[in-house]
Order: sequence, then C-alpha cells, then structure tokens
Amino acid sequence: MKVLICEDETPASRMLSKLIQEASPSTQIVGVAETGEEALKIINSEKLDLIFMDIELADGSCFEVLEGVEIKTPVIFTTAYDEYALKAFELNAIDYLVKPISFPQLQKAIDKFIRFKEVLNQAEPFMFKSDFLRQEGFKKRFLVKYGRKLFPMAIEEIAYFMANDKLVWLVSKNRKKFVINYTLSELEDLLDPNTFFRLNRQFIVQLDSIVNLEPYFKGQVIVNLEPEVDQEIIISRNKTPELKAWLGI
Repeated sequence: MKVLICEDETPASRMLSKLIQEASPSTQIVGVAETGEEALKIINSEKLDLIFMDIELADGSCFEVLEGVEIKTPVIFTTAYDEYALKAFELNAIDYLVKPISFPQLQKAIDKFIRFKEVLNQAEPFMFKSDFLRQEGFKKRFLVKYGRKLFPMAIEEIAYFMANDKLVWLVSKNRKKFVINYTLSELEDLLDPNTFFRLNRQFIVQLDSIVNLEPYFKGQVIVNLEPEVDQEIIISRNKTPELKAWLGI
C-alpha cells in the first residue's frame, strides 16, 4: 500500500509515519508534503492507495491551496480541530482523526480503508473547493469528544461556554463538560447573538441558561446560571446595560 502524508509539523508527521508502519508494516510512505503544492506534485506523480491529509497545511487550508484539484485516492483527514469533521464525512472521507492520534484510532481507520477498498476504487472522485468548509450562517451544532468518539451536540443542548485554566469548556444543560478547540472570541463569530451573549472574559451563555441577575457594587450585576457555577460571575458596569437590553429588561 502506497501512502502520502500531508502534514506541515515535523513531529506530527514522524509520529504518524511511525504509527502507520506499526499498523501496516508493508505500507510504503512515498512522501511527506508540508504544503498543498508539494502534495499535488506527489499526487500527480505517484499511484497512491491512501492519503493522510491535515486540513491546515503550511500554505493554508487544503481546501484552499488545492482549489479545483480532483482526486480519486481515498483520504483520511487529520487535524488538531474537530470543527470540520461533519463536513469531511460529507466528502466520503474514510475517517477523521483528531490529534493527538492514538494507535487504536489509526488502526481502526486503516482497517476501515482495507475493508472498503474495492468499493472506494469505484467511487466518484471529489474536488477540493475553498468554500466547502465555509460556515453557512451561525453554527447549529458542535462535535464533542468523549473517549475516542466524537458526538454532535445541538446548540439547543448547550448552556454556556467557559474559559478556565487555558482551556475552553462547553457545558451542556445536563451538566456535562467537554473541552473544545475554540477561543471565546472565535465562538462569538460562530454563535447567533440573539441566542448567546458574551458576559465577560470567561463566559458566553445561552439565553435560557440565565436564572437571574443580582444587583452588585456600583451598577454591576452578578449573573446566576443553570447549571450552577462555583464562582461569582460579575458583569462590569459598562456591560450591564447591554446585557439587560439583550434580556429585554
């Protein structure tokens, strides 16, 4: 089996190469491409069986730098972020591996490829398009990771997002917490402002997760949430009128 690795981080490509060789010792890794241009040269010059494609390459998103390129070779996408997983599966990708990639994850993906290899050889090729992964409207769901599995969570199930200890947590209405690969600033652009509000540097909340407001010092307020938070969420005097207007108070 001939494999191409598209990965712009040397430690990640070395680790992936090692895992591939462990999972399939007879595999020949014909090259490691750090850019879309390098990937295209190898794709055009080699008869490949499988491509491991990091969505973000050194010269940009693979869907932008390989714009208009049509390939028939099956792809396993790899990335540090999970926001593209649903879209990747729409492309009939073999699998979508979120870094850091474990050996069981990789073994499962290769086994899946081998199992469906004949079917994949007859499948229609797909074309890289820069607008394929573009966000259409506000985000309707997030992929959350539990163990080795990814699960879609609808916006309606989310109570709030909380930044803590350099991580951002999604907290569901049924009190479950998941680490997500977004900053709060990125989330502000993805979420419907009619439904979600940025309280401060730590919290973005959904409207119906706010239980009440308590008057605080010099025009500030404390926001009480459900599920409860083990700290006081204090809103600045400048932000309080905006919050009240958003709540329709």
